[in-house]
Amino acid sequence: MTPDSIEMQIERAVRADVARLDTGLDEALRRCEDSGEAIFLFGSDSATVHALRGRIRSSWPRLRLVGVCDADFLGQAGPAMLAHIGACAPDVVIADVAPKRHRALIAEFASHGLHTGLINLPGTFARYVATHPGLAVAGEGATPAVGKLPPLIGRLLNDLAGVMRFSGIIARQLLHSAAPRHAAQAYQTAQRDG
Repeated sequence: MTPDSIEMQIERAVRADVARLDTGLDEALRRCEDSGEAIFLFGSDSATVHALRGRIRSSWPRLRLVGVCDADFLGQAGPAMLAHIGACAPDVVIADVAPKRHRALIAEFASHGLHTGLINLPGTFARYVATHPGLAVAGEGATPAVGKLPPLIGRLLNDLAGVMRFSGIIARQLLHSAAPRHAAQAYQTAQRDG
């Protein structure tokens, strides 16, 4: 390959994308593992946080992972969830929530008397799972993956999933904007026909 070949240009672009994908989660996990701190993962959706738990248990065997909880709900965390987090006695809670929700979570932790470290890394859990091939999570136990996808393929699939989600949003908006007109026309026709 020549220095300015299209392959080299693509490779440089991919490396730049990989550098931007560094989420800080690896660094946080390494520091917690080195210091012996117990961590609790909070955020993202249920499938992602449980897949992340499986990846972490396989990749960070000395890390004290004391619990996980998804944040796939609206509103406050609530006393039951905060009591669960408190019962797990984490030293650090690593969260994956929107910044606005993070500020509310800090206030909820304080009002519930949870005085743990709270690190928010928005958008990192799904990205970490997609870019760190490892064990497939099946319920509580993990089974070895038959074959590992190269990280580039994982990132490309993650990008494709993002495009698909965006396409779904657009399709729902189009259907939503079209549906009321048809419903209104059907209602008016029913009114005329008696």
